[in-house]
Amino acid sequence: MPLVKHIQLNETCQLVLWKITEELYDLLEHVCLSETEKLRLEGFGSMSRKKEFVTTRVLLQKLLGDDVFIENNEQGKPLLINSNFDISISHSKHYVGVMIGKNHDLALDIEYLSDRVYKICKRFLSEDELSSILESNKQIHIYQHWCAKECLIKLYGKKDVHLIDELKIYPFKPSQSTFSGEVTRRDFSKKFDFSHQTFDSYLMVWCCQKRN
Repeated sequence: MPLVKHIQLNETCQLVLWKITEELYDLLEHVCLSETEKLRLEGFGSMSRKKEFVTTRVLLQKLLGDDVFIENNEQGKPLLINSNFDISISHSKHYVGVMIGKNHDLALDIEYLSDRVYKICKRFLSEDELSSILESNKQIHIYQHWCAKECLIKLYGKKDVHLIDELKIYPFKPSQSTFSGEVTRRDFSKKFDFSHQTFDSYLMVWCCQKRN
């Protein structure tokens, strides 16, 4: 399983990206799954989804050891068992990304870049956000907004959030190394900063922000 990127974000946080090239039986030889994880694996009908699931666990255990497992809370947020690290996970096609860290708000999103984003951008961008998109680099700029809003959902921790009214991305140029967004709800309001990288035909956006 080739390592594509390994970014040490700070003393406690790191981001790793892998490209899946193995068959499922090869991946299973390099991981220890809990009984709960084995049941979840059996429940996936898609082979690609099974590979993503197992690859995530292989990668996590390479970073933190064989006795660390992933469970999800009632909102679907991944939590680590037998570890005081936090985790964020994303996958797209053949790539799986994992972020781990302590005392930081973590979120990661990976998306394959395609023209379909032009058809759906009005579903997740406000009029102000749409007006800020640069025509000269339109595709990547829209995807940066999309990935950042996916990260905001993960940072908020609940899925019942309105993509346009309650998630805001501040104007930025796609060439900027960082940009910002905010969750604005009655029960939660917080600003977050994002970094990003492109590779092959993919975009990766993440937040690694020290908790107050």
